[in-house]
Amino acid sequence: MKIDHQPLFPTPLYEISGLEIDNEKLEKDIYELKEKDPGIEKGYSNRGGWHSNPQKNNEIQEIFKPVIDAFGKIFPEMIFDPKISRIDSLSIWANINPKGSYNTTHNHPGCDLSGVYYVKVPEGESGTLNFIDPRPALTYGNNFIVERYVGGEFVSRFPIVGNMYLFPSSFNHNVGTNLTEEDRISISFNLNLS
Repeated sequence: MKIDHQPLFPTPLYEISGLEIDNEKLEKDIYELKEKDPGIEKGYSNRGGWHSNPQKNNEIQEIFKPVIDAFGKIFPEMIFDPKISRIDSLSIWANINPKGSYNTTHNHPGCDLSGVYYVKVPEGESGTLNFIDPRPALTYGNNFIVERYVGGEFVSRFPIVGNMYLFPSSFNHNVGTNLTEEDRISISFNLNLS
């Protein structure tokens, strides 16, 4: 007998750690940006937090440079064929999520990859990053596969200072409520690549 396991339609999630970024300086710079930028209040997934206005391509401020520079180290190591050769467009923004804030389920249309980099993560339950299973198995009552193969209808990742997650922009996700007394700070971005 031969059993050939053939996963179909895999969804890549990259967790990157060990980036050499000065998070204390980045935190200070993001709080300074918040003083100048009123942020976006409507039309996005952030509830109760601050979401800076997205900066795009040639209009990106210096504070985001450490994260953007990290892409040059990350992309050559990613398992894509053909390899990523360049960033065609980039949109990047900062998030400050105080106690009680969260992000509703959403995705990022119109781009290839999206991601988040964690600048500050308080101890305790500051809100997990939850990826929703993109297959409609639960809709059709197929709990057998969902429970045994995936483990549920969503998979959570805990924020860790200095970690970055990269994922397909079509991947539905949300962020749980920050239940701590401190801010969680992150930088999110959308990329079109070739």
